[in-house]
Amino acid sequence: MKLDLVIAGVGGQGNILASQTLAKCAMDEGFTVVNTETKGAAQRGGSVLSHLRISSDRQIYSPLVPKGQADVLLGFEPLEAMRYINLLSRQGKYIINTAPVPTILAKLNIDRYPTREEMINTIGQLDGKGYFIDATQAASELGDVLLTNVVMLGAFTEINALLKPETVLSKLLSQIKESYHTDDVKAFNRGRELIQVLQAE
Repeated sequence: MKLDLVIAGVGGQGNILASQTLAKCAMDEGFTVVNTETKGAAQRGGSVLSHLRISSDRQIYSPLVPKGQADVLLGFEPLEAMRYINLLSRQGKYIINTAPVPTILAKLNIDRYPTREEMINTIGQLDGKGYFIDATQAASELGDVLLTNVVMLGAFTEINALLKPETVLSKLLSQIKESYHTDDVKAFNRGRELIQVLQAE
């Protein structure tokens, strides 16, 4: 059993906390884990791509997920998700947050945001399935857009069979100040609910 996961977003969205939380969960379960990030001016809103490779029965020789091999793509930001969609396997699953975060290149009109229809058409060329959610709006409704990554983590637990939701949540909370736990639990469960509603449609 293996899981190749990529998380695409921009600096400040909490990509690294999310990937490290999942990596630590997998290590606790005894899996072989390799985790790395590629960053581009991350603290200034640049691109951040996290690679997480997990295996229960084989060696992992590279920390980077090869093109067309990711089992899951979590797009914390839509433009970054489209930038790295080629990493997703044709049978892979995706969750893409539809709320844009203007990057440096977008502000300079070098990058252009894809419309929802363009994103759907691009991903429609794959055989996989997934979901578009407004995780940022859900986080805002809970009182803090910084909870976006927690909403996305919760959503992820609804499409993966490797790591249990309660294990992921517990590991997340262990890395966060106790005063934030109540809001983080709400955000995590909200992410799960967003996917559950879409799955029921």
